[in-house]
Amino acid sequence: MTPATPARPSNTPLPSQKPDDSPPAALNFAFPFKRSDGKDFIDEHQFHALLARESGGFFPVSDSGMWHGGIHVTAGGAGASLDLNNGVRCLADGEVVAYRVDRAYPVSELSALAGKPAVKATYSTGFALVRHTTEFPRGTKLTFFSLYMHLKSFEEYQKDTALKMPSYWTKVWKVTRFAKDIPKPDVHRGKAAAGQIGLNIRSAPIGRAPISASVIGILRQGARVQIGAQQGSWGQIASIESGGPVIAASVGSFADPKANTGWIFLGKVHGHQLMEAVLSEAHFDQVVVLPKPVKINAGDLIGHLGRYDQLSEPSAGNRMVHIEVFCDAKVKPYIEQGRAWVEKNAWKIEPTILRIDRRVKLYAAMGQEGADAPQTGVIQIYPLSALAQGPKEDQFEETTAGTDGSKFHWWKVDSADVRRAPIAGWVREQNHAGGRVTREAACTWVDFEIHEEAHDPMHTMFATPKAYLDYWLDADEPDVPALAKLSPLAGKVYRSVFTTGSGSHAADELRKASRDPWLQLRLSRLIVKHESEWANPGKWKQLYEWIEQRTGHDPAHEEEQKRIAKLVWWDAVTGKIEGFPESADVFHIHPVGLVGNFFSKNFGKIDVGMLRKVWPSKAVSDAKLQELADELNPNLDAYKLNSSRRLMHFFAQVRQEVGPTFQLQEGLNYQPSALKANFGYFRRNPEEAEIYGRTDAHAADEVEIANRAYNGVTGNRGLGNGDLSSGDGWKFRGRGLKQTTGRFNYTEFNSKYPLVWPGEALDFVSNPDLLGQMRYAVRAGVFFWLHARLYDEADKTNGENCDSVVDSITQVINRHTDSYGERRNNYKRFTSEKIFNDIK
Repeated sequence: MTPATPARPSNTPLPSQKPDDSPPAALNFAFPFKRSDGKDFIDEHQFHALLARESGGFFPVSDSGMWHGGIHVTAGGAGASLDLNNGVRCLADGEVVAYRVDRAYPVSELSALAGKPAVKATYSTGFALVRHTTEFPRGTKLTFFSLYMHLKSFEEYQKDTALKMPSYWTKVWKVTRFAKDIPKPDVHRGKAAAGQIGLNIRSAPIGRAPISASVIGILRQGARVQIGAQQGSWGQIASIESGGPVIAASVGSFADPKANTGWIFLGKVHGHQLMEAVLSEAHFDQVVVLPKPVKINAGDLIGHLGRYDQLSEPSAGNRMVHIEVFCDAKVKPYIEQGRAWVEKNAWKIEPTILRIDRRVKLYAAMGQEGADAPQTGVIQIYPLSALAQGPKEDQFEETTAGTDGSKFHWWKVDSADVRRAPIAGWVREQNHAGGRVTREAACTWVDFEIHEEAHDPMHTMFATPKAYLDYWLDADEPDVPALAKLSPLAGKVYRSVFTTGSGSHAADELRKASRDPWLQLRLSRLIVKHESEWANPGKWKQLYEWIEQRTGHDPAHEEEQKRIAKLVWWDAVTGKIEGFPESADVFHIHPVGLVGNFFSKNFGKIDVGMLRKVWPSKAVSDAKLQELADELNPNLDAYKLNSSRRLMHFFAQVRQEVGPTFQLQEGLNYQPSALKANFGYFRRNPEEAEIYGRTDAHAADEVEIANRAYNGVTGNRGLGNGDLSSGDGWKFRGRGLKQTTGRFNYTEFNSKYPLVWPGEALDFVSNPDLLGQMRYAVRAGVFFWLHARLYDEADKTNGENCDSVVDSITQVINRHTDSYGERRNNYKRFTSEKIFNDIK
């Protein structure tokens, strides 16, 4: 680029503060469904209200009085207000590690007996298991798993082609009817027999080898193969799943053994696909543990609701999904260490949650208690991002400091009184005079409690099987539903929700608690340890034996046990998945409660329209701006770009660094006068400015300009480059959103990169051109923003000091630039045009 007044490169050394003192990037989370109108949920309260409509499948105790580690979403319950066509979504970034697909649903059958009609009840055994890893504080990690059970069968996807199939299902390649290669005829034996038709297999991929790469066999039409290596439109056969053996390349000859691992063309000929990706026949109706886990993002498709008809209601046509989250005992020290870190380093953490305790007065107006102010009887929590997206009349930012010397927001909130009747009013987000209101960090797992007390091994909430049967069969015994009859685990869970009262009907209250959204919210913060229902089917056999001792034999119990035997999957994955719990006694976490705690969404995402106002030039394509938005949007919270003020400061700098045409690599197409004005080397060597700068007689020699201007001996000594002959000037010229320049800054970025974005084997010193790619260009700019804590500086902005704040940020980014004024003007323009105002 050739700016009218060229800005000097960003050669300010990176600040010395160590990035490993700061929190790691947060995991992305998503609610398991969108709303029926296709929009995202803004917080968990709406989802809890929908779950209260379900007839069963509650967390942590089901309506049948059994421990239940997940939640049910049915088409007739919560699903009536959800976007079921777009399916169940992954709760968090992770990897699919195992799954099972029913080709067609299995069916439970009961013969007609004692006047009762015969029963055929369809059910789904399909599931997906996803592994997630979260880190906080840096170096402390927790692996947890999310399970999605009773998913749609393959047969149903074939019938409803409008539904998208899950992408993680194992695919193979099938030879289509458009592949019409035949064996070469023989002079004596003539043409190939009918049916010997398919796709040529070659010894090497054409284009990567001589054109003469020979045909060594033919893969029959309809044959299915797994592909290993790929080069361009060619794939190497890894194995033949069906449709073998390979046909010989010529009539009368034998197929070359090498054809079983030869190369085939995967592209189109005359507009027709010769090979198509299809599901592997070998992977239906069994647990598939993926040898290479498939990456999946929060919000990506997991599957759709499958059939699950109860034996007692076989004609209901019920569709449902069971969703649960579990992990091993490492969750205990993980939460403890996170809370301890925040206690010492609270200033380093951005609060994302507003917590309103019990016994808090909700004011009539900001700063005015009013008469008979209602008092909360429940703990209420809100994502601050959701409150910020609410009606403007329900929020207010103080313009003068309160008695605590600080300015805070006031929010109008909904809650409930001690009778759980709805109330509403105003609270100050910190130091509220009417009671305890605090801003909390999600990484402290606000209000989560872990319970691992003793419980009935037969999976009931009662202390003994007898106590359970007395309750379930309505035995004529004293205090059947009382708290004293519950197991220690169930007793603790009960008292976590029902803090007062005698508990004389504790079993009834606990079974029904999730039908109340406020009680459900509290239950969603309990982490409960018990054996997985997907392991040890023997416990159900024992329970049915106890039941039949009291009620007599029931054929439905036998059929139910057959169904359970097909549903369980735990033993099939144990020992085969890294990080999977060693014991089936695991800690269960409410899926919506987990997402609700960590979900923090800027509902006005950065879009091309916003960025077009930053770069109005037609030379900047919409595609480039979309690529920039896509890199930033999933991580606005983690990148500390989660407010309009921060974004305006960030882009005021970026706009100046990359220029009006958004150049991710520094252009050095300067005239001699510009070289002498901007670079000390050329001021000291003006004759070389004439030799290498752009004139009417010759183009600029940008390589030589960079090597001279940025060499570390006679050019710019602060960049850590070698001498002129090293070529470091050109190799480490400005790149990325911040125009990172010099070996020193590239090396610093390279060494600290894994601390922010772990698991990527990248070397920006050996491959500096990577910073010219959008992903790494963005990350280089974000790294500096985080590393120097420039977001803290941005947060100091008020109506009077914006120029000085912009200057202080500029001083860190590019101390010696002559573009301080331009950066101030960028900020003012973005503010006046309200470019990022939709992002609070």
